[in-house]
Amino acid sequence: MNAEDQTVTVPRRENATTGDAQGPTNVWPLIEEALDAIGADDMTYEAAQDALESSDGCVVLAIYLQSEAEHVPEADQRFKVPLIVLAAHHARSDGRADAIYDPADEMLYFETDTEDYAFEVGDAWTVDWPAVADEQVEGYSYTGGEHGPYALDRLMGYLEVDASDYLLDDDEDEDEGPQHFSRV
Repeated sequence: MNAEDQTVTVPRRENATTGDAQGPTNVWPLIEEALDAIGADDMTYEAAQDALESSDGCVVLAIYLQSEAEHVPEADQRFKVPLIVLAAHHARSDGRADAIYDPADEMLYFETDTEDYAFEVGDAWTVDWPAVADEQVEGYSYTGGEHGPYALDRLMGYLEVDASDYLLDDDEDEDEGPQHFSRV
């Protein structure tokens, strides 16, 4: 599915009043706005689009944007709720992450095959987080760590780049054969 076409309906708590539209939210414009605010390069935009195709990719993208937005005063985090709801939605079909909500700590955790990630969700009080998560565990024991410093590296792992797009041949030394150098 095309990144620009990704939509999600955020489940709301019963009797919650919100100024937000109750219908589907197009996720990409919110992500694009956040990427613009942090001054992301073209390759980061491409990686973000590719990451939107999977639950673990959405989680890594959310961590990256959240960590970068902390350093940019004009960046907001309107992308956060729709993006992590999309991650949980993808997780139900792709099996690449599990979403766990801890109501005591007001945290949403994602367990992926490689890492565990945590999101504070207490400020988004109108969202029905138990409906977003696969399971609810009070007092969940989080085993993840600080992901911000490595978020861009992990995000780039979702970039679908053909080897010929980033390897250059250098045939100057005929005795050793072709050597490859990365453009990335």
